[in-house]
Amino acid sequence: MNTIEEEIQARLEAMDVNPLLGGLVPEFAAAALVGYAHSYLRRLAAAGQSPLPFMRRGNRRFYKVADIQRYLDKTVQG
Repeated sequence: MNTIEEEIQARLEAMDVNPLLGGLVPEFAAAALVGYAHSYLRRLAAAGQSPLPFMRRGNRRFYKVADIQRYLDKTVQG
């Protein structure tokens, strides 16, 4: 595991969030991991401008941990 993956797992545990099968986490957890306010990420997604791809399940959005890690790797490296 690399450090970002370990940090993601630690933060999810601290938030008491267990990823669903496929590594899906709810929108509030994804927002906290990337440093956005939940309302801001929700607004971006509603406008079709989300920085992360998401999956809809009913009226909720879920984000893949792998996509979050890729986004953070790209952001950290420049």
